[in-house]
Amino acid sequence: MTTAVSGLSELTELVGHALGRAVRLTPHLTAIPYGGLLLQVRDRVPAGAAPAGSPVALARWGVDDATSASILAEASVLAALSSRADRLVVPEVAALTTWHGRPLLVQEWRTAAGPVRAPGARERRAAERSIVALASPAELGRSYADGLRGELRELEHTGFADQLLATLDRLAERYDLDALPRGGCHGAWSSRTLAAGPGGSVLAWGWDRYRANRPVGFDALHHRLIELRGDSRSPDAGTALVAEAPRLLGRWHGRVVPEASCVARLLLLELAARELREVGPRGAPVSWLADWMAPTVFSA
Repeated sequence: MTTAVSGLSELTELVGHALGRAVRLTPHLTAIPYGGLLLQVRDRVPAGAAPAGSPVALARWGVDDATSASILAEASVLAALSSRADRLVVPEVAALTTWHGRPLLVQEWRTAAGPVRAPGARERRAAERSIVALASPAELGRSYADGLRGELRELEHTGFADQLLATLDRLAERYDLDALPRGGCHGAWSSRTLAAGPGGSVLAWGWDRYRANRPVGFDALHHRLIELRGDSRSPDAGTALVAEAPRLLGRWHGRVVPEASCVARLLLLELAARELREVGPRGAPVSWLADWMAPTVFSA
């Protein structure tokens, strides 16, 4: 990160050249540690001028192997989605290059024109189906259960991580996890990453958490989970999600989904693992994770 800060003028010149305009870079307000260095790109205006320059792009630079891989995956997803003529609108990739040996992704600033309005349920489900279809046959040919089990075993060894692994084993005893319908998953699907676009389209951003080979319905359930949590992070959100899963996934699939509660618990389990991985075992057990997610997951 020191390299990035000390070389800000060099990075600004690189991004400006990619966009073909004079810009200035500022830390993005929603930047979080797992994502690497995330910068808002604005038009450069004379010092002291108002307004401070309109946002034109986001720049994301990998600071380590994990964030570098995530950036390359995000760029690939954005490129795949931009080539599809459907109702899902995503930021265009302005540039994908390297800086100090790490990938640098510059994507256009994509927001709704005027006040942000949430898409309707029908439009949102159509967008979710576009995301599901992103997963390739090769990706879907891999074992979801084995992949998730491997990710859990890579977590720092704690009693909490052991409980997650035991929960997965219990679910795998009751359900054939590799027989679940699977596809692509946005990973952060909520009102914070979506907006209604023109003509019934859906604008979607925040693709850094995209994953392939995830149970169909993860995004729909995540969207509802964030609604249930609200600003107060309700301790009953996880339990309520599991209870609502048959209705939510039944509406999505157009049929009864016997494994709906399992899919909801798998989502909560993956979110718990993400919290352990990104916040760390010392922080996660006393964070929002322990408030509502863990009791629901461990009761499986």
